[in-house]
Amino acid sequence: MSVMPATRVFIDSTTLLYTLDSKEPKKRLKAAIWLTALAEHGITNLQVLNEVTNVLTKKRARFDDIDVSARVDNFSSFGKRPLTWHEVLHARRLHERHGYAWWDCLLLASALDLGCELFLSEDLQDGQVIEGLTIVDPFAHSPERILVS
Repeated sequence: MSVMPATRVFIDSTTLLYTLDSKEPKKRLKAAIWLTALAEHGITNLQVLNEVTNVLTKKRARFDDIDVSARVDNFSSFGKRPLTWHEVLHARRLHERHGYAWWDCLLLASALDLGCELFLSEDLQDGQVIEGLTIVDPFAHSPERILVS
């Protein structure tokens, strides 16, 4: 599969978490396919890694008692940049305009600041475009359909 060269894809925590979820085998496989496809074009931030850490530590049994630190460290290859004040201000505007939860607006602002064209998340409205950033539900689409030029 060849990814469109300029495409940067922000990866939300749900996609990362489903790669580890033995209770959801179909979503686990789809999430793994997405992460493989995004090995060089996917990006995330420290907030997402912290969300993943929080869920994995709270629901350890659901994730087969994995080594949380090792898994999160593996995901950090997609990025670990902290949020900036500029992104917080941008998130405020997004929150006022679109009404998404505050934490989601922070991620959207981060994705926009990082120059992403796509935002991979099952938690937001699939297909919605926010300031040029298109939300993609990874469980409703395959990477081949979305990424191949």
